[in-house]
Amino acid sequence: MRKDLWIYFLALVIGLGVGVMGSAFHYCVNVTFDLYSEIPVLFSGDGTLIILVAALLGAVMVGASVLLVRRFAPEAAGSGIQEIEGAMGGLRPVRWRYVFPIKFIGGVLSMGAGLVLGREGPTIHLGGCIGKIVGERTKASTDTMNTLLAAGATAGLSVAFSAPLGAIIFMIEEMRHRFKYSFASLHAVIIASVTANIVSDQVFGSMPQLPVQLQAWLPNLPPPKEILYFLPFNLVLGALIGFLGAGFNSGLLRCLHVSDQLSRRSMLIVACSVGAVAGALVMVAPDFVGGGESLATELFSKSPVLSVLLALFVVRWIMTLLSYSMGVPGGIFAPMLALGAIIGMSFGNVAQEMFPHVNVHAGSFAIAAMGALFAATVRAPLTGIVLVAEMTASFELLPALIVTCMTASIVAQSLGSRPVYDLLLERTLEQSQHDS
Repeated sequence: MRKDLWIYFLALVIGLGVGVMGSAFHYCVNVTFDLYSEIPVLFSGDGTLIILVAALLGAVMVGASVLLVRRFAPEAAGSGIQEIEGAMGGLRPVRWRYVFPIKFIGGVLSMGAGLVLGREGPTIHLGGCIGKIVGERTKASTDTMNTLLAAGATAGLSVAFSAPLGAIIFMIEEMRHRFKYSFASLHAVIIASVTANIVSDQVFGSMPQLPVQLQAWLPNLPPPKEILYFLPFNLVLGALIGFLGAGFNSGLLRCLHVSDQLSRRSMLIVACSVGAVAGALVMVAPDFVGGGESLATELFSKSPVLSVLLALFVVRWIMTLLSYSMGVPGGIFAPMLALGAIIGMSFGNVAQEMFPHVNVHAGSFAIAAMGALFAATVRAPLTGIVLVAEMTASFELLPALIVTCMTASIVAQSLGSRPVYDLLLERTLEQSQHDS
């Protein structure tokens, strides 16, 4: 019991640290992105010059992020979730002295530049680093270190999405093969997740990354009994997203493979070019870039026409794959959720056109699709269901959400697609063996 209490105390410390870190990371990303809003003030009246300056700013920030990562901490590239999974399994080291500052600064630069990346991956990686720091300072055993890494990672996701329960489910479901489950370890993860969320939301007032509240945007949803009538639509939607999820994983690995073949100079040129495109789009069409926070809100409040939704889908799909392949810190959770919302809204619009006599609400499909694309790519349907329901307060849509997520996950699995973080971890291990 004394040992368990000690672990709970350490989890509390980790939760406090991750809450502060996550809030600071969120703030710094927002401040950096707001630099774009100063460009029209400085160069008012000249639209072409404004776009060129924004493109230059994006290129410089992304290029700086690439150089920092490649020079000091290559493992800070990308999401970092696979790094924490590898560390929990004893397969990867956590060089927190290098990773922590590079992940933080590089993530602020890459996401501040407008790349289509989410901050949940970096906060999970940074949270795991905090768990490692606490474990080293207290000379934790191997099993206790596993628990502290898990607690830090869970707290990081909790802070990113303001979804403590979804973060806990993610740890149990996604990292179940490497998480050494026990009574004490589970409760430590819960303590860290809730503590970090309280610090972030109540102390610093940080907003969730996808601030969608269903009742605010969809006040006229059909009653729960009628929602059950639409489950056949959700089956079709889930099957469609299963195919798209498998395609996303395949496309992401192919883009990463291409980037691996490029020389350092060529990769830097490509990364700066992608940063320039992102910077220009921030000025011209901001919904096409960024993590997707404001876009998710606008989809529910404005309900764009199908042509706009399809354009958003194509551009953000491509930019997500390119952004992640640049070797800069950034996650794919939020971009996937935004893509899912676009797919669901598009599906709902098509369903309304094909069945005008049926009271189809496109927004309800958008909610279901957010969780389904996550389930299809990560192969964690429970996390997708709980995470989206918690973020959007859409608990009355749980039957539709469950059906869509489960269908998407099953279809993706039947196509031979594997969970994206398993693929990323295998790639990381292969690269480390090659470098050694």
